Amino acid sequence: MNEKLQFSWGHIIAFLALIAISYISFVGFTYLTNGNFTFALIGMGITDVVFILFFIGAQQMKASGVKMDRKIIWERIFIFGSPIVFIAGMISMSHFWTVRSQNDEIVETFKNSINSSRQLFTDYEEYSNQRIETYQNNLTQIIVNKNSNPAAFKNAGFDDSKASIQRDNMVETLRLQLLSQNFDSLKTVANKWIDEAAQGASTWNVFLLGNTREIKEALRNWENQLKSFSSKEMSNESITGAVDHFQSDGAKNAIVGIDSLTYSFTNQKLPTLGAIIFGLIIYFMLLFPYFLQDRHTKNVYRLTGSEGKTTQKKVKLARSRKTSPEEYYGDSTEDAESLNLEENNDYPSF
Repeated sequence: MNEKLQFSWGHIIAFLALIAISYISFVGFTYLTNGNFTFALIGMGITDVVFILFFIGAQQMKASGVKMDRKIIWERIFIFGSPIVFIAGMISMSHFWTVRSQNDEIVETFKNSINSSRQLFTDYEEYSNQRIETYQNNLTQIIVNKNSNPAAFKNAGFDDSKASIQRDNMVETLRLQLLSQNFDSLKTVANKWIDEAAQGASTWNVFLLGNTREIKEALRNWENQLKSFSSKEMSNESITGAVDHFQSDGAKNAIVGIDSLTYSFTNQKLPTLGAIIFGLIIYFMLLFPYFLQDRHTKNVYRLTGSEGKTTQKKVKLARSRKTSPEEYYGDSTEDAESLNLEENNDYPSF
């Protein structure tokens, strides 16, 4: 053919390979950098561009019918350099398959870690109920001892005739401060996210497992919001002693568990069998356009050597053996040296 094979089913196969390369290299870079999506996108982009240059570029050089002496040099660079380039590009993809081989352990650790954050809300409810109960008991004691300690009774804001009603209102106010609608909303959103994350956890889902920084930040935000709820005190709450503020190991334990995944995500190992099989399949898929491309008929160069040199060697060999080119080449005389036989009347013509 004298025209470039601009598009074929081989290109479709190569583009499918590039799609697989794009996502898996992105995931691999994300795990290698412990969740750096920006670096992963840049790494994926560079990998795609280099692979397109070497594999599709080789096909374009093979099809070219101009400046063939230069194009064959680039074709050879692309083809013979493609294994080296591909192996370099496989570093991130091989790492993904390393992480993938530990999928069950990683997912189990992740689920246990985020589920432990539920304890944060359980601890807060227990803390709130205990604090409300303590407050109620302290107010009741002040009312009972109003005669022996009238100063405390007065400082607590009680009136003689309304003390019991005032106590109940104060207790209810504290309850609304600690266990408000804001707490219910936060707990609902957090538990919903935990349920969805547990169901969607997989090493394929890099936007969940690879985003450990955001997960830890969310856990800290939940804990800080609960601490802000507990920081509000009633004006008379500290009369009988200091008020304890909320503390919990729920978020801390969850963060420790998530941090333990960092080693699994970033530790590089030798390629797994899955990575090797994937690499071989993808490599030959990328070469499909080159394999299907016919070389331009004007092009005497080949991937190794050239057709012109081969023809010259055949002609010289035929002459040295004193055989005709037709005999040497068989029925094909395309490359044979043309013979001019003139008729001689004195001798029979051949």
